[in-house]
Amino acid sequence: MRGVKRSGRLGVAPLLLAVLALLALARSTVIMVYLGVTYFREVDPISVPLSYYAFVEGGEQLFFSAAVALAVGTLAVLVGMARSGVRMAGRPTVLLAVWAVCLVLAAVFPADGTPGVMTFGGWVHQFAGAGILAVLSFAGLAAAARLAEKQEWAPVVSTVRTLSIAAAVLAAAYLASRLDDVVPGIFGPVDVGGVLQRMVLAFHVAVVAALAVQLVRVSWPAVWRRATATPPPGAPTVAPRP
Repeated sequence: MRGVKRSGRLGVAPLLLAVLALLALARSTVIMVYLGVTYFREVDPISVPLSYYAFVEGGEQLFFSAAVALAVGTLAVLVGMARSGVRMAGRPTVLLAVWAVCLVLAAVFPADGTPGVMTFGGWVHQFAGAGILAVLSFAGLAAAARLAEKQEWAPVVSTVRTLSIAAAVLAAAYLASRLDDVVPGIFGPVDVGGVLQRMVLAFHVAVVAALAVQLVRVSWPAVWRRATATPPPGAPTVAPRP
């Protein structure tokens, strides 16, 4: 019975962290969609990066809230996976934590509203933005290798790998699109950097969401076993035989 109760306690924390992560991801996604719809004319989603929502009236606080929510959701998944028994020490933990920090830094230090980078905060934003584009793909691939060690996580391994690789390909396409800043018109009259950046972030969110959903599936049985194994209040207990 002690083993069942211990398993139940371990299942409750990962389950709560998974729910927290899903709520945080939902909040971040809803805010980003709202920003895209509300400020469609001010910030062209095809060509203008997400960070420019910080320059429209009422957009700065929302953009910051969305970035922090996504960072919180990522860290909640990381801790929940570790609590559920996945071997996350090393590269997966470092990369996921670095990605979450990059999200916060990119929100705290806005981009310079000029063609070039002119301030310290602008440079911090640029480096953090580069980390956002690149780091999560490596984190997803590193986590997938650890998930493959656990039979209960096997269903999500291929999904995490596929989404991480797709995000990496889109990130490379985004970097290629930035060559237009050096050689104007190299890719034609339409700048698609904004939509590519949004697609990369969407795949990143999908990676974290896939991990959070599987964390619910893995941790829920332990919670259910604890609930069914615990006798209701007032129920007679059988004393152990001498």
